[in-house]
Amino acid sequence: MKKENIKLICLDIDGTLLDKNRDVSQATQELFKNLNGKYATILASSRMPSAMYYLQEKLGVKGDPIIAYNGALILGKQQKVLKSLPMPLDFLESILAHQQNHTYNVSTFCDDIWRTAKKDQWTTHEMHTTRTTPKLVPNDELISELKNQQQQPHKIMCMGEEDILDDLIVHLKKSGQAEKVHLYRSKKTYIEIITKNINKSDALVYLLDKEYDLPMSAVIAFGDNHNDVELLKNAGWGVAVANAKENVKAAADYVSEFTNKEDAVANELAKFLS
Repeated sequence: MKKENIKLICLDIDGTLLDKNRDVSQATQELFKNLNGKYATILASSRMPSAMYYLQEKLGVKGDPIIAYNGALILGKQQKVLKSLPMPLDFLESILAHQQNHTYNVSTFCDDIWRTAKKDQWTTHEMHTTRTTPKLVPNDELISELKNQQQQPHKIMCMGEEDILDDLIVHLKKSGQAEKVHLYRSKKTYIEIITKNINKSDALVYLLDKEYDLPMSAVIAFGDNHNDVELLKNAGWGVAVANAKENVKAAADYVSEFTNKEDAVANELAKFLS
């Protein structure tokens, strides 16, 4: 990949960009400062927009587009909504019916609002990780509130003990609901759910056309997890960090010798763009 062909940087966040403190390291901030806005930079994540804005500020790219919820919500320059692909409420109703007999946390993300029934060990961890705060809405009032606000979830996240989440997956498969969405385990204790047939790669293609008139061949992209496979496969230069899943490494053009905790993004951008 010739550096003159690279026009845009696309970054996954958790496990890729963030360091051991779940923050943007000083080395990475310095690298982006030295780039001096030469390259548009798009953050692509399963996170909500508010959980990415503070990272944009640290990178000096506030106002650049964002791919949220793995592509279910695409924001253009200055946070203009370009595309919104939420899930129907009947799917959420199926999860809430199952949750009544269990203790796992159900969190919904609609536009840029995180709602959950209560603060617990799971939400406390997410608040610390993403620096966002949920709106507390009891589960039995959630559907009514969303209808009143004319909102549908862009992402549903269920957090709880592994065996309980296993039971939820069985429930969704038996009811036929699982076929309506894209469901994946980001951790053994986390299930993340978005609209079916959505991925970061397709979202980026759409964004490049709407905002930049650039092809995917002009993109250098970084990732580590299953939801980054298509992105790294289709980007002009796909880089997997050293801690990436094996299928992500297989999809990449290049595998870094550095992990996210060792400034992989900064090290590789310095190498490829210097």
